Amino acid sequence: MADSLQDTISTEKFFSNSDETLREAKVDPQESVERCFTCKKRHVKCDETRPHCNNCLRSRGHCAGYDINLKKPSGPTQICWDSKHNGHLSAPKSSLQQVVRASDFDDPMAMLYFEEFLGLVRGPWISAVSNAGLWLGTLPQLARSNNPIRCIAIGIGALSVSHRKARASNTCKGLMFPRSRFDGDTHYQSAVRYYCRSLKLLSEVYAIQDVISSSVLLLFFEVLRGNKKTALNHLNHGLTLLLALLTDETHTYLHSVAPNPKPFLLSVTSILALLAPQARFVLPGSVGQDRPLPNFIRGLESNGLTMESFITLLGRLSRSTSNHVCPSTFTTLEEYEEYWWDVRTRNSAVGPMAVKIIKSSGIMGSTEGNAIDAFYKNLLRNPEIQMICENSRKAMHTLSDVSLPLFNEILTSDPQSATYLKAIHLRLQFLQVYAFENPPQYFNAETLALQTPLFREYLSLARIALGIAKREVPNISHHISLECGIAWHLLLIAFFCRDPLTRDEAVQMLKDYPCQDGLWNVRALYILALKTQHVERLNAVEGTSKEQWQRLWRREYVFEDGGNGIVFRYQEKSDVTGFWQMVEEVTQVQGEIDTMIWTRRPLTGFGALTMGDLVTHQSTSEANIT
Repeated sequence: MADSLQDTISTEKFFSNSDETLREAKVDPQESVERCFTCKKRHVKCDETRPHCNNCLRSRGHCAGYDINLKKPSGPTQICWDSKHNGHLSAPKSSLQQVVRASDFDDPMAMLYFEEFLGLVRGPWISAVSNAGLWLGTLPQLARSNNPIRCIAIGIGALSVSHRKARASNTCKGLMFPRSRFDGDTHYQSAVRYYCRSLKLLSEVYAIQDVISSSVLLLFFEVLRGNKKTALNHLNHGLTLLLALLTDETHTYLHSVAPNPKPFLLSVTSILALLAPQARFVLPGSVGQDRPLPNFIRGLESNGLTMESFITLLGRLSRSTSNHVCPSTFTTLEEYEEYWWDVRTRNSAVGPMAVKIIKSSGIMGSTEGNAIDAFYKNLLRNPEIQMICENSRKAMHTLSDVSLPLFNEILTSDPQSATYLKAIHLRLQFLQVYAFENPPQYFNAETLALQTPLFREYLSLARIALGIAKREVPNISHHISLECGIAWHLLLIAFFCRDPLTRDEAVQMLKDYPCQDGLWNVRALYILALKTQHVERLNAVEGTSKEQWQRLWRREYVFEDGGNGIVFRYQEKSDVTGFWQMVEEVTQVQGEIDTMIWTRRPLTGFGALTMGDLVTHQSTSEANIT
């Protein structure tokens, strides 16, 4: 176990990038200390104007400033691990050093980038959801005292500055990740330089705490850069390491992370566990050829686990209530959040059960339509799944009733406060489980139509949250969150809500969506939502409500090439035979949406369900084609 864990840690050195060929500019130590950093590096005369050289400002638009000659700190900062709180609670206010010291950095630009990083992780979109303590406290604190993590933080800050400068000169108001050009962008070059330096430092040390913390920040860097393929690599590595830690029966490495590692690991693991299901749909290559998260999936299989059962391991890290009894009232969001985590963890039991049913059904590889329809009926009407979902809904209904006074009090108070936005996001998280994660409701259109009020509530709250994001954050980098799931659930409403007006509203919100959520390409989600609207119209021309809904069951989609390509399957009536048949179309997410062309191609895997690749990790080539 120890050897495999050490191997997992050491693989960080292989996360390289083509940009690694960039080299740091050398500074001649004999040059005048009076000149600014930029003029020293350029070997040109400096006018020595303080605080910024006018020559640099006129020719380059920025100046790195002057050497501050302050004494370096004598030792690293002590990290305070709070053993009394879960990682998903609010950040401790006393543990984070608030003042950025120039003596901690090699040059003033590095300090500027680090301050940009601090502003980024304090932004409302990233800190409003759970794990605010990780973003506001733990990671900034580690970055002050830990060289590899500090380099990543500085790189993230430099990349944020690069995006802000580019947006100031661009009339486009939407998110554009990745940007098409970085030519001559010194901030971007600095970002890549610090990113590569952090990878080099991580390859030289094997501190588990460093690798775990860096996995989140490296992933964030690549999402901010728009490089989803490399982000998937970091996610794969981070999950593999955490799996090794959680399945280590001796707990040797677990306790080397921190004196009390559970709160910290809970924060990191919950972020990566939220991203893991996205990686089933956002592939680095092509469906049928690339397995999602290959190292992590191999680790799961060797331990007899599935992704769903791995997620339930999070319950071991949480300080959940021992008797699962909901309190009669909540006085703070922190109290609510602790019990909500417990309810949410218990609800995840439906995932492993569903995967078990899928694997044992024998449906993988089948291309026979009637067999696939029968499989869906059996899955959605399975008695065990129905029992789990019914118990979960009872617990959530109780939680909703008890927490309603607290939420009403907050939502009728100051809408500018951080507590207000956090309450909005917590209610959205609740609805994401209560309104969406109930398989039996998808059995027929009539049952699903009963969820329309919940879908409408979700849209109303999402609109408030997005309005706050647009109003308060001028820098698009602050619109990124690894944990927010609003964009994905807008797509689910566009797919499954039975009220046409509500579906249209969800599609429109995706069109104007100002944020970046996790691994999703929001433009791809919007294009897919438009396509399924078209499919809904074609499907409605014939058949009973039951027949129409069962045809919509057969819709499947996956995002290829890191989210830059879409594969969509659905049933269409053949002009030749007059029968409904499966078709598969693809498109690339580039250029103007109005000019995008969907191209039809033969069914991947002979038309077998793609969930063989994406959910059970059993490829169609391994399955028995019937």
